[in-house]
Parts: sequence; C-alpha cells; structure tokens
Amino acid sequence: MEHYKWFRIWPNYLPYTIDYPDMNIWKMMEISSTLYGSKDAIIYYGHRIKYRDIYTDINNLSLFIKSKGIKKGDRVGIMMLNSPQFIISFFAIAGAGATIVLMSPALDYSTASYIAKETGMKMIITTSELIKIPEKLHDELNIIIICGNLRDYIKKPDIPVPEFITAEHKIAGIPWEEAIKKREGKIDPNSEMDDEALIAYTSGTTGIPKGCVHTNKSVIANAIGASVWRRLTSSANELGAAPFFHVTGLAFSMLSPIYSGATITILTRWNSEAAIQAIEKYRVTHFVSVAPMIVDLLNQKDLNKRDFSSIRFIGGGGAAMPKVLAEKMEELFNIPFVEGYGMTEAMGQTHINPPEHRKLQCIGIPQFGYDAKIISPETGKVVENEIGEIVVNGPSIFKGYLNKPEDTENAFISINGKKFLRTGDIGYMDDEGSFFVVDRLKRMINRAGFKVWPAEIDNLMLRHPDILEVCTVGTPDPRVGEEVKAFVVLKESGKNKNISEEEIVAWARENIGGYKYPHMVEFTDSLPKTASGKVDWKKLQDNERNNL
Repeated sequence: MEHYKWFRIWPNYLPYTIDYPDMNIWKMMEISSTLYGSKDAIIYYGHRIKYRDIYTDINNLSLFIKSKGIKKGDRVGIMMLNSPQFIISFFAIAGAGATIVLMSPALDYSTASYIAKETGMKMIITTSELIKIPEKLHDELNIIIICGNLRDYIKKPDIPVPEFITAEHKIAGIPWEEAIKKREGKIDPNSEMDDEALIAYTSGTTGIPKGCVHTNKSVIANAIGASVWRRLTSSANELGAAPFFHVTGLAFSMLSPIYSGATITILTRWNSEAAIQAIEKYRVTHFVSVAPMIVDLLNQKDLNKRDFSSIRFIGGGGAAMPKVLAEKMEELFNIPFVEGYGMTEAMGQTHINPPEHRKLQCIGIPQFGYDAKIISPETGKVVENEIGEIVVNGPSIFKGYLNKPEDTENAFISINGKKFLRTGDIGYMDDEGSFFVVDRLKRMINRAGFKVWPAEIDNLMLRHPDILEVCTVGTPDPRVGEEVKAFVVLKESGKNKNISEEEIVAWARENIGGYKYPHMVEFTDSLPKTASGKVDWKKLQDNERNNL
C-alpha cells in the first residue's frame, strides 16, 4: 500500500482503507431495520417513527412502484424537501430496482423538464406544496405522479413547524396514502454493486446542469466513510437539516445515520430556533451544516443560555466555511469544527479534516481509499509546493455524465495509469498532506494581469465587524479589464451606524490592500443562494457582465 503524506496526521484509531460490503442501497435500510426495528429512525417535529414502521412504508411503496410497471433501469424522480417521505421514497425506488433521480425543489420548469427528458423519467414522487412542476411534467411527458402531504407525518409537534407544512395544499396524481397501503410481495431489486443506482445533477452555477451517474458502490462507500470518520454509532442522533436532495445532506445527514442505525431529527426547512430546540429536546449529537445556516444560527440572541451539551460532532461542507464563522461555532459548541470537501461527481466528501488535527479554512485530507494530487491546469502535470488544480481518485467517484461522453472524457485525467477526476477547484497541499481550496478555476478575477481569488477576499472581508455576508465578483472595467467588486450584507450594527459603501472600501484598502481589495462595494439585503444553500456567485457575476 502506498504511504501518503497525509498519513502523518491520520487518526490513529482508524484504518487507512475500508472494505465495503457487497450490497445495494436497498440492503442498507433492510439491514438497519432488521437490527434496530424498535429504535427511532426519525424524529419529525416531535413525531417518532421506528425503523420497523418506516421499513413497512418503504416496502409497500416499493411494491406499488413495481406494480406501475417500473423496472430495473427506469428512472424515478424525487422532488421533495427533507421529510420522512423523502427517505421512504429514496429506498422504495431502490427496492424496485429503479434509478433514483434527485431533483431540487427549487427547480424552474424548464430545468425540471430538461432533467425529466434527459433521464427518460417514468415517475416522480413529490409533496403537495411542490405539485405545480410535477403536474406540468405529467401534462407534457405523461410522467406518473405520487403525491403526499408533509403534515401527514406530524402528530403533536413540540418544536416550531413552518406554516407551509401544516397548510392545505392540492393533491394531484396518486395519493401517498394509496401508494403505501399494505401489499404482499417480496422486494428483490436485482441490483449489483456496479449497477446504476442514482443520478444527481450539478447545481448549474457553471452552466447547464449535468447528470452525475452513480452506482450502488459509490453511494454506499460515501455513506460508510461519513459514518466511520465521525464515529457515528446507533446511539447517535443526526440533525437532518442540510438538504437531502444535495449530496452533502444526503451522505452525511441521511444515509450515514441510516447505515449506522442512528436516529435522524429532520427539519424540512431551516429555522434556527427549531434547530436549537431540537438539539436541546432530542439530544442531537451530530450536525453537518452549510454556511448560511451557521450565519443564521450565530445571529440568534442568548446562545450562551441554550443547551448544546449533547453535540459530539459539528462540521460543514457544500461550500467553504469562513474562518470567523468556524471559530464562533467552536466557541459555542466547545468542540472542533470539522470542514470537509466534496462534489456531486464524488457523491459527497472526498476530503475531511481529522477532528484531532483540524485546520480552519482547510478541506482536510483524502478519505478512506482516496488519492489526491495537485496538477498544473495548463499541462496536467503533477506539481509540488505550488497552487494548481485538485484532482481525486476514490471509491465514490461517478461513472460519468449522463448522455455526455465528451464531458465525461474531459472530466478525467490519467496519472501513472490511475484515473483522476478533475475537480475544477484551485488549491494546494501543505507539508502534512492537508489540502486547501483557493477558489474555483472559473471564478478567478483577472485584474490588470493579476489573479484575484474571490473566496479569499470573501473571508478577509468577513473580518469587518459589521459585515454579515459577502460575495466578491469581477466586474468589467475598461482600465484594468476586471475590477474587484464586493456585494455586502450588513449586520444590524452596521445598519444602525449608517455605515457607507465608501467606508467599507476604505476599510478594505487598509486591511487587504494591494490589487486584491474590492475597489467597489454594493450593499444588498441578501445574497442569492442556490437550492443547496451555496451563495450563487455565478448569478451575481453574470448580472455584472450583462449590465454593461
């Protein structure tokens, strides 16, 4: 076995690799339901659902899906927010031998139609508050709809519930109650480790979304890695707040606890007070978040009076976590903030920090059985002690982009006979094998021939005591080509001081300086976000270029 540089800081209680079981996605739930049948699988706003009960609904729904002619190789969409129905649908589709297609609830119709056509989607499972787009897909493409109500799995809520969950919504298609009725039959998905199991679409911030085709093995490998690294056992309680339709939330907040036989406390929509009450009442132990959740949580009052003593692991993924936020989280929870890194093409994390050796603003070290290198974006050659493109090889890397052989070919590079995925992220590796992301290759600002990395500027700007959120972009400029501009959301303290945009520029000139600092600042009430919670820098960047 090759001895990698990052083994120097590898946790001494963990092996370097994992022997993954020969099973499909369905088997993961079947085994946990058998072993932990009388244990809570889900807590949904106070309603507790046992593993044996959720398995019954999964079994019945899977048999119903098959009764509608769905078979191995067919694609079935899930368009839902975090909910018991999402988990049930996910495993029921797998049990039918079909391919799961993850669909963001925030999709516009044209993108949803594009995904449905590209995948040849036969069925879509949704909930009533999102029914408009599935209805249109049915009218256009004759796609079968199964539709439920989120409130059906809420009995006596004991934490705040979003109003839209309890509101009355129209049902279209086959009602959920009909689909999960008791049925006799045996589940046999006939799906092997290397068979297609799931298609997850990229967020589209760099163009038309592409379908990443994953196998049973790539999905399961990521879930197991997330469990073992975080020492997540059957006694754990995971806060299921990160979106399940995105690979970070799916791997860490849903599949990892199910593999371990743990409990998932589900929040359908992020709300800081609901999250805090859930942590206090249900004794949540593990919490993986994205930056906007942390910003909101840390903005709440009297946090020092709340009880976070049950938390054993906090971490972040999906987008870089600003240092100032991670430090505040560590102060609040009194444990290390563990940052990770991954992408849709890798079904989640490829890197994660060792909890005992965490570094802030660092994506960590390659996970179990992964290899990673830094290459020159121009030549493709491996470079040492330089900034370059991060490339990865490992057990959860996708098969390729659906119906896009040229894009698939361009996504990989061969190094010494080994196939590596080109991430498109620019970064470097330090002397201990820890990796750091500088920025997206496509996001770089070229100011008068000098490279400016917006993510670096974002983190520096957040040191200003009155800035809540920031996003740096390049704006066309006849003198320097691209000028550095920052969109800034002020804290209430800044608004109360009537601080001006010019004052922020002056602060940046003094504290960042050189050619890097934002020469232009624009205040905004909020930053646009993608459905997975990332700041949509591409939208801001495009707006700047289109406003010429």
